[in-house]
Amino acid sequence: MKSELIAVSEANDFIKAHDNFVIISHANPDGDTLGCAFALCRALQKLGKKAKNICADEISHRYDFMKKSVEVQDFEPQTYITVDVADVKLLGDLEKIYGGKIDLAIDHHISHVDFAKYLLIEPHAAAAAQTVYKVILELGGGELFDDQIAACLYTGISTDSGCFKYSCADPETHRIAAELLEYNFDHSELDYVFFDLKTKSRIELEKKIYDSIEFFCDGKCALVSVTKEQLDSIDPEDVNGISAIPRCIEGVEVSVVMKQRSNGSWKASLRSNRDVNVQKICSAFGGGGHERAAGCSFGSAGLDEAKQRIISEIGKVLG
Repeated sequence: MKSELIAVSEANDFIKAHDNFVIISHANPDGDTLGCAFALCRALQKLGKKAKNICADEISHRYDFMKKSVEVQDFEPQTYITVDVADVKLLGDLEKIYGGKIDLAIDHHISHVDFAKYLLIEPHAAAAAQTVYKVILELGGGELFDDQIAACLYTGISTDSGCFKYSCADPETHRIAAELLEYNFDHSELDYVFFDLKTKSRIELEKKIYDSIEFFCDGKCALVSVTKEQLDSIDPEDVNGISAIPRCIEGVEVSVVMKQRSNGSWKASLRSNRDVNVQKICSAFGGGGHERAAGCSFGSAGLDEAKQRIISEIGKVLG
């Protein structure tokens, strides 16, 4: 279906005219989708509306502070909103139940595939949390914001911008973050938890990753592979951020992390440092994302074939 594009003010009108909200995050949730969901849910509850969050996958204990920010409410759902969901397939197991019911999608992916009745999208934004910030500001004129909402939105922006290191972190990103920092939450602790803190199993995984690094395209592309056996032996949260490991190598312009899914298929996560648009590379395989961070899947292809296909496409860009 073709979504109707709407502005923040129109999203505000829609939300005020409806109630009994179900806010849905994408599967394998990250800080942005969860930060958006819990911030918006709390804001709606403060407006006197019924709202709850759902996700197909388990939410890491690192986000417990978000869970505590909302009330558990029981009601008959009427209105469905997705946050930071670029494609209905990313709802995971919830797609079959809610895929055809989405009223409003709030997103920031340039590769967004329409599935909702209405779409509020800002492809320039470093995180969907920037757009949700504007929605909440429009809904309450600033009165809805509190320490908990600020912490949720800050987490969304920080985690999706690489703690403000990525090129997507533009002046607006920093201005919104500065507004959020006026509230009373420990941003340094959040950044420590999401960027510096590592479990012992994460360290073991990193050792294996460093041992598996391969270089292509005259050293401009670095690739690592992680099997499902390796993934099964660690906490799912420990996998987050591994794409940054090969990206940090001097001379590397594109990094690729090949991850094997539970069904044996392979998925590639690409990151670029400067001028390479990895979203276009991934789109050749039906994937998408952002210019500097994107992903794609390879169906039944084995690791060797998947690697050959993605490296061939990257080579067309890097030469």
